[in-house]
Parts: sequence; C-alpha cells; structure tokens
Amino acid sequence: MKKDIHNKLIEFGSIHLKDWQVIDIVGDELKVEEFLQGQVTSDISLLSENSAQLSCICDHKGLVLADFIIIKKNEKYKFIVSKTESVDEIGYPEPTDPALIPVDRKWGVDHILIRELTPFAKFSNVKFKKTDEVVIGSISPKNNSEEPFLSNDYCQLSININTDLNAFEDSISAPQWEAANKILGNLMLRFPHETQKFRPLEINYDKLRVSFDKGCYRGQEIVARMKYLGVDRRKFCTFITEEHFRRDMCPEPIVNKDGEYLGDLNEENAKKRSYYKIVGSFVWLDDMNVCIFNAIVKKDDLPKLIDLLPGVIQIL
Repeated sequence: MKKDIHNKLIEFGSIHLKDWQVIDIVGDELKVEEFLQGQVTSDISLLSENSAQLSCICDHKGLVLADFIIIKKNEKYKFIVSKTESVDEIGYPEPTDPALIPVDRKWGVDHILIRELTPFAKFSNVKFKKTDEVVIGSISPKNNSEEPFLSNDYCQLSININTDLNAFEDSISAPQWEAANKILGNLMLRFPHETQKFRPLEINYDKLRVSFDKGCYRGQEIVARMKYLGVDRRKFCTFITEEHFRRDMCPEPIVNKDGEYLGDLNEENAKKRSYYKIVGSFVWLDDMNVCIFNAIVKKDDLPKLIDLLPGVIQIL
C-alpha cells in the first residue's frame, strides 16, 4: 500500500450544501443551553460565538439516533442536519408504535431530531423552527481564521450560515466535501438505514461527537461503560482504494482463520458476521481515480482483509 496520500486528495474551497437543513433552537439562552447539555453527546459549554461542533443524540440503549452539527450564532443555537427523504421513496418500514409515525410521514434526521427532543424540550419551554437559511461548507488550510468543526495537521473544515447565496459559486464538488470529511474521520450515517444500529464508540463518534467530561444524556451510562469497561476488538477505518472498487466486487470469497466461508464482498453479505461492516456512503473522486469509504473491522482480521480487498491504497 502507498502511504500518506490522503492529504493530497483534499481540495480547498467552498460549497453550498443543498441537502442540509438549519433548525433554530428557540428559547431563553440559559434554558436552551441547559436543555441541550442534557440531551446531546457533545459539551455545549465549549461552544463560543460563531463556532460549531459535531454532535449526536442516542436512545436509552446508547445507539445513535441522529447525527448533526450544532452552531452558535448571534448568541443562539442552531442544528445543521441532513434533510428528509420520503418513506415511500426509501421503502423504510413504518414503526409498530403509531406514536412514532411523524404526522407528515417523513423520515429524516431533521424530523427525528425534532420528534425525539420535543417531549423533553417542552419542560424547558424550548421549541424548534426550520429556517430557509443556506449552509456553506468550507475546506481551508490549517489555522485559517474561520472556526473549524473538524481539522487535522493539514486542513480544517468549517460551516457558515447565510440568508442567501449572494452570487455564491461552488469551488469544490460534493464528493470532494464528503471525501475531506471521511479522511478526517467524520462519518455521516445513512439515514434511516443506519439509525439505531451503532453506538458512538463503534463509528469514531466517541472521538469527534462525544464528551466524557460532561453530565448525563440519554444513553450516557452505556456509552461510558463501553469506553471504560469494554474491550474494543474492532476498529473504525477509512479505506482509500482504486476507483474500480465497488461494494459488490470481490476477487475471492472471504473466509475466516479456520477457512470457513463467510460470504462475498457485497452489500448483502456485509450484514453477515464477517471481517468488516461497511458504514456510510461511498465517495468516488473520479479525477483522482480513487474511492473512499468507511468500515468497521475486526482488528485481528485487518491484515487478511487488506489482502482480500482489491486496490487498497491506504487505510486510515
């Protein structure tokens, strides 16, 4: 495998994130802060004006319900989330509990976030309001003046909110934005297919979206127990491969150490107990001839998996 090419794949520039929704969190500032601190996994007290942080909410079992960005602007807090997809379009089964069915029959991060938080928000007189603001994502060199929500030694990612585009033109593509997020370890779950399927420590959220120094939130006890008492035998990896790699391609069957057949490298068999489980979406950078994706891998089986995957360039 080639080493340390990941930074060379990152392009600097900005993009209008058309699929992202801004949600105002309305209420008294101190009550909003107190409410958020008891619900989300990140530490709201660390947010300064015009800064943003990655976060998520979990269910009582510690499984991730929704992931998002929180930004503080003009002394107000806002959620930035991916927009809704239709139930009919994605074929997601209706919940058995009628109380869980949104009124407009939509399942999206924006809707589930409001649905899950509203029962608790009313006690703090906090409400949620979707806005028409546009979201601009920027990738810039490290130590740029903008407040980043994610960075490494080479670059940083930041979010800005505007009321209109003002003749704004994209200078990077959506795949380039997604690739930078993946390279810096930031996974965005595919909703609703992957909601309530993973705990934060399984998908790198413990490093980017969870504070272990704050007070309680829903699922906090289980998340903390996994960190301090659990034995982590799996590793969250970012794979950079040659462009021809596809989820449904595999040069040979995957077998375990005893030679037992575990399935082919495709989406259907990713659900089986195997060396890996692909998480999130694939990103193809056609001009670079590479494919980038995330997977959860058994640590002991990583060397074998490298041999089985065609065209692996680098694993982060």
